[in-house]
Amino acid sequence: MHITHAATAPAAVIDPGELRRCLGAFVTGVTVITTLDDKGAAIGMTANSFNSVSLDPPLIVWSLRVNASSFPAYSRARRFVVNILSEDQVDISNRFARSGPDRFAGIAVTPGIDGVPLIDGCSAHLECRTEATYPGGDHLLFLGRVERIVGSARKPLAFGAGKYMVVHPYDNRANADIGSGNVATLNAVHLSRPCLDDLSRETDKTVGLGVWGNMGPTLIWWIEARKALEVRLRCGMVLPLLGSSTGKVFAAFSSPPLTARYLDAEIAAQQHIAEAPFRTREAVDAHLATVRAQRLASIYNAVIVDVNEVGINAVSTPVFDAAGAIVLALTMMGDAQDFNEYDPAVAKLRDAARSLSRRLGYLG
Repeated sequence: MHITHAATAPAAVIDPGELRRCLGAFVTGVTVITTLDDKGAAIGMTANSFNSVSLDPPLIVWSLRVNASSFPAYSRARRFVVNILSEDQVDISNRFARSGPDRFAGIAVTPGIDGVPLIDGCSAHLECRTEATYPGGDHLLFLGRVERIVGSARKPLAFGAGKYMVVHPYDNRANADIGSGNVATLNAVHLSRPCLDDLSRETDKTVGLGVWGNMGPTLIWWIEARKALEVRLRCGMVLPLLGSSTGKVFAAFSSPPLTARYLDAEIAAQQHIAEAPFRTREAVDAHLATVRAQRLASIYNAVIVDVNEVGINAVSTPVFDAAGAIVLALTMMGDAQDFNEYDPAVAKLRDAARSLSRRLGYLG
């Protein structure tokens, strides 16, 4: 009997740069591996090629390029320490990632087992004995047996997509009682912060977070674009209801008894301005009905006293809780000449608000 085998497709050629970018999507912690060389001098290098292997026995693994200048010392070392860096140790990570003499100068350390240094201020330390080494292409894998653990309450540093990151725990309490009315709960604010980070990174726009404070719409957080706007934003800045996109969102979706006195005061202030768009309650109600229909508020060429002299455009969209009440407003700002509600980045703003609302339990 003759058996015909299907032709095997040739293996695809993997581009190293593309592989690096893909692997960068996997967020890791950041470590500095320390040991002693043959002369007893401390050496260290930054590594995120670290992972757990086994709990029983307690084994971890990390890897090092075989052409690294420190490879001979690490390959002969009997012991090493995995220093898991904390979120405020970016400078230490950068220092040990670069080549150069005396990387330990000015760095506080504590001697560990056999004198191998533990870098002070880390999130945790794993003191290890080299159990075995294994070839892995252009790297050598070091299998380490953990002999002592030193922990702390410090939050770890993270790295992904070529950038350092701060770790925020995922905390989705969608069905929890998160309050009523327009009080922005800690849970909602907590969830929104990393969302704003992602939105700013993806769009390179100035983005902000507004809540209803005890004096009305209040800006509590913002992230500037690489090209900063000519505005003097301040945390805790109270915004007008009709003179800001953030305010319009709260005016449109908050309960009328909450906003009535603020709207009345702003309408009264516009009575002497002939070209003012909101001189009557009817004009305000019509405008806010449009905001509700679009779930988007806009302001054009806005100038706020003591904040900006050059007009900016801004758009805002609401975030709702499980009860359907507005708890936050996400805002995006840009120069009046090159940003408006039709900018492609606004679609990402809407998506971010919808995602946050769903995580808070909103089903609408």
